[in-house]
Amino acid sequence: MVEILVVGGAILAVLVVLNLLLTLALIGRLRKLQETVANQVPTRDPALPLEGDKVGRFEATTVEGESVTDAALADGQTLIGFFTPGCRPCSSVREKLIASPPGMPLLAFIEGGPEDPDVVSLGASLKQVARVAYLSDGDSITRAIKQAGYPTLVLVDKGVVAAAGHFLHEVLP
Repeated sequence: MVEILVVGGAILAVLVVLNLLLTLALIGRLRKLQETVANQVPTRDPALPLEGDKVGRFEATTVEGESVTDAALADGQTLIGFFTPGCRPCSSVREKLIASPPGMPLLAFIEGGPEDPDVVSLGASLKQVARVAYLSDGDSITRAIKQAGYPTLVLVDKGVVAAAGHFLHEVLP
């Protein structure tokens, strides 16, 4: 009977040691994985316009009836933003823009029309810091800028894309 207990204890000790070694190996593997993830450069949305792309021709009309064309981007820097109601990231970007205006002209294009109260509300809030125009499918501005989802922010410097992203920290220094 004692022999069975000794053999069982020996087997149990071997299993405990194997379990400890396996646990240590997993911890080492997790540390390597954490380092890999921490050192990765964030991936860029490939649908966004590239730095150096020239902004194409476009024409839009602001909510006040003012005409805006690509000629307005020929001098200095302009931040262009594409927003849609009901989009959480859009709301976050909007709040940051209103709290801290970018210090340059801002053109805000909002998906939808004046018949939608959510679109009008979003436009009214952005009007504090931007010239606002409504946006529909196939507008020339989406082709000119290569908008990629919502929100899309594009910093244009003298008619050329200087930066593009979905968040302010990606386009503003």
